[in-house]
Amino acid sequence: MFVEELIIDGFKSYAARTHITGWDHEFNAITGLNGSGKSNILDAICFVLGIRNYKLLRANNMQDLIYKRGQAGITKASVTVVFRNNDRKTSPLGYEDCKQISLTRQIMVGGKNKYMINGHTAQEQAVANMLQSVQLSINNPHFLIMQGKITQVLNMHPPEILAMIEEAAGTRMFEERKDKAQKTMSKKDKKIEEISAILTEEITPKLDKLRHEKQAYLEYQKVEIELDRLRRLVVAYDYTKCEESLNNSNSSMASGRARLDEMAVQLETIKAEIANIAKSKAKTEEKRRAEMSKSGEFKTLQAQIDELSKELVRIKTQSDLKTASIKEEQAAKSKLVASKGKFESELAKRATSFEKQMSKYTQEKQQYDEKAKDVTQLEELLQSLTTGVASDEGREGGFMQQLQEAKKE
Repeated sequence: MFVEELIIDGFKSYAARTHITGWDHEFNAITGLNGSGKSNILDAICFVLGIRNYKLLRANNMQDLIYKRGQAGITKASVTVVFRNNDRKTSPLGYEDCKQISLTRQIMVGGKNKYMINGHTAQEQAVANMLQSVQLSINNPHFLIMQGKITQVLNMHPPEILAMIEEAAGTRMFEERKDKAQKTMSKKDKKIEEISAILTEEITPKLDKLRHEKQAYLEYQKVEIELDRLRRLVVAYDYTKCEESLNNSNSSMASGRARLDEMAVQLETIKAEIANIAKSKAKTEEKRRAEMSKSGEFKTLQAQIDELSKELVRIKTQSDLKTASIKEEQAAKSKLVASKGKFESELAKRATSFEKQMSKYTQEKQQYDEKAKDVTQLEELLQSLTTGVASDEGREGGFMQQLQEAKKE
C-alpha cells in the first residue's frame, strides 16, 4: 500500500486547496525554501493518519491546525491521503477488493473531528485498526525519526531496544490488547465475586424469606377463598330457603283467600235461606192465626211451626260457625301477609350480604394477583442474577461466556 495523492485544504499554512500527486513508491523527499511549508506536508500526513500528540505537529491544540486559527474566514481544515492498494497480501483487513483507499480527516472550529474512509464516515478506532493491520501506527513513538533520534537509539539499553523493535514490528499493539483483556478479566472476576457475595449474603436469605412468605400467603389465600366460598354457599342456601318460604306463603295465602271466598259465598247462601225461612214463618203465622179456630189443622200447623223453628235454629248455628271460621281465616291471612313481609325483608338482607361478599372476594382476588406478580418478578430477578449480567458493550450472557470472549480477545 503506497501513497498516490495528498490533498490539503485549510490546514496550517495551506489556505487554498492543494493537490499533490506523483509520489514514488520507494523514495520521496520534500525540498524548498525556508517557510515554504515543507514541514506542514509531513504534519498533514501525520494528522490524517490520526496522530494524538499535537506537540509533534508544533501545535498546542486542535484549533492551531486550522489556517490562522479560523480567524481568516476558514473554519475547517481537511487532509485526504489516497493509497494505492494493488497487493492483496499487504492490504488492510476488509479492503482487499479496493484498488484505492481514501482516508480523510476533517476538523472544525469548536473541536469537531471527523474521519472518512472511501467517502464514508468512520470512527477513529476503526481507522486505527485499519492502519495497525498493515503495521502503520502513527502513534508509535518510533514512527517519526526526528533530529537526535539516531544518537538516542544508539545509547539505548537492551530492554529499550526490545521495546522499540516491538513497537516497530507492531507486536506492541497485541501486548496492549492482552493487558487490556487481562484487566477486563480481573474486573469481571471481581464483579463475579461481589455478585456472589451479594447473592449469598443478601439476595438468597431474602429470597428464602420471600418463599416462606409466599407459601404462607398462598395457604392464607386458599383458606380465605374456601371461607368465601362457604360464606357464599351459606348465603345462597339462606336465600333459597327464604325464597321457598316466600313461595309457600304465597301459595298458602292464595289457598286461604280461595277458602275465604268460598265461605263468603256459603254465608250469602245461608243468609238467603234464613230470609226465606223468615218469610215462610211469617206466612205460617198468618195462616195459623187465620185457621186457629179450625179443628185438627191447628195441631198440624203447630207441629210444622216447631219443626221450622228447629230448622231455623240449626241454620243460625251453622251461620255462626261459618262466620267464626271466616274470622279465623282472615286472622290467618293477616299472619301470612306479615310473614311474607318478614321473608321479603330477610331476602333483601341476604342479597345485600351476598353482594358484599362478592365485592370482598373480587378485592382479595386482585390483591392475590398483584402478590403473585411481585413474586414472579423477584424470581426473574434471581434468575437473571444467577445466569448472567450485562457486559460493557450491552450484550447479555453468562459469566463463563463473557470470560471466554475476553480471553479470545
